[in-house]
Amino acid sequence: MEIIIFGASGGIGRLLVGQALNAGYMVKAYVRHPSKLELTHQNLEIIKGELSDFENIRTAIAGVDAVISTLGPPLKRNYEGWAILDAHINIVKAMEMEGVNRFITIATPSVNFRWDISSIITKMPTVMAKLLFPKAYKEIVMVGNVVSDSKLDWTIVRFIAPNNKPLTGSVKVTFGETKIKWGISRADIAAYLLLQVEDAQQIYSMPIIGS
Repeated sequence: MEIIIFGASGGIGRLLVGQALNAGYMVKAYVRHPSKLELTHQNLEIIKGELSDFENIRTAIAGVDAVISTLGPPLKRNYEGWAILDAHINIVKAMEMEGVNRFITIATPSVNFRWDISSIITKMPTVMAKLLFPKAYKEIVMVGNVVSDSKLDWTIVRFIAPNNKPLTGSVKVTFGETKIKWGISRADIAAYLLLQVEDAQQIYSMPIIGS
């Protein structure tokens, strides 16, 4: 089975590439700067490209079984452009044109979901994001709309406070109905994303994960 990972040179992306290879997947890693990945493997193909290059993205996606994005907007009060939104628009369009259906991406609970139950974890991130990172908030909400309005078999995995602690193998899922710890390791996030490739339980869903 072959997957492609966008944002493969980031904190979560690098861990995800390694976990996917260890699990026996054929992996394409789409990155802007290949040198940042610092990984070689017989089942790894590194593709250099810009997120704005639709034709390159389409070529990279052709033939894969699933697409995972670990792309997220910068946590800045303001920044130029809408690169992450544009990337998701390109990825979704390319997938639909190439007949690739399974798409897993990330967001925060600032992206609301119809199954959400009013609680601190479903409400507070929106309040904080609007106050501290208003543009990032707008962009991630628009990303959520682009993905959930698509014809793909999508899953949007939401989380709040990633950290660099080791993999625990224990991830808790909520939609606000149960309390979870907001902090979660990037390694556990990567593992949960990878699990979604062949698990249909969360298709058309936006689970909030924590520890």
